[in-house]
Amino acid sequence: MTILLSLLLTAGAMEICLRIFGPPYYRFNNLSEEYYTNPRGYHDVIRKEGKHTVFGLAYHEASGGYRISSSHDQPPIESPERHVLGLGDSFIYGRGVRYEDICLTRLEELLNQGQDRVAIKNCGVVGANIEDIVDIYARESDSLDRGSLVIYGLVLNDFGLELTTPIRGLNFIDINNGGYTFSPLRKHSALINFISHLIEKRRLHTNTLNAYLESFEGQSAENGFDLLDKLNQSILEDDGTLLVVVFPLLYDFEKYRFSSIHKKIESFCDRHGIHYIDLFPAFSRHKAEDLWANPTDHHPNDIAHEIAADEIAAFLENKLPSFSRGGHPSH
Repeated sequence: MTILLSLLLTAGAMEICLRIFGPPYYRFNNLSEEYYTNPRGYHDVIRKEGKHTVFGLAYHEASGGYRISSSHDQPPIESPERHVLGLGDSFIYGRGVRYEDICLTRLEELLNQGQDRVAIKNCGVVGANIEDIVDIYARESDSLDRGSLVIYGLVLNDFGLELTTPIRGLNFIDINNGGYTFSPLRKHSALINFISHLIEKRRLHTNTLNAYLESFEGQSAENGFDLLDKLNQSILEDDGTLLVVVFPLLYDFEKYRFSSIHKKIESFCDRHGIHYIDLFPAFSRHKAEDLWANPTDHHPNDIAHEIAADEIAAFLENKLPSFSRGGHPSH
């Protein structure tokens, strides 16, 4: 009885401490763009589900799944003198952020502070991989002027991920992409949640870390880089310029595990004469969680998109002045 009582008292004390200092447990509905929390007050109320409030944003899509502005956003640039094409997946699409806060929308505003009129078409598509990116450019290239700038927001899963063990619970991008099932027991017991959190985090780290690293090894890397080279060659044939912007995974910047992938991409771009920006140095000045769209969605939020826009604008100013504010294309 003494031992049992001691264990119960210890468990009770741990429960109290973990309720104050332990990791939170989030409820959500497994719809990628909707959340049960709104910690920064950034998202709108979508609907009520019983006692729960669901937050998110109203998205507007054109043909092809591209994100377009809503009626209350700024009108499109009239009679633009230059065009820029944006390619990528949900990071460029801007999942979890308002249209006016997407990095390409902010970049368009920055570039139009000069004397020219620049129009950026955002062709980011949720879930797009490098093969999709090549196809999207082929579809959009006919509508571009020769000599246009193409910005490709590359995310580290664009070469595809081969998971030997299915992810359960969450992954490095967001919980929704895993096989998440809400647990009332974890919600009501901080101690059980803490133990489950440690097990889940370890499994997550092992499974997805290996998947990301292996996607840039062997045949997977060869296929991915071949497609990136194909994209670059297609753009060069149109007298265009490719700028690869690498988004880091918003995960543990202090012990970032994916630097080797960034170096491989940088080395490839250097060898093939492709302009390249690594956003990790700028992003890592912040805590990774401060750049999340939501605690359950680790896509970049509006703060991260603003950083990306500023970094791209500065790069264009220094390295590609013909595409910067007030510049004129050299082609």
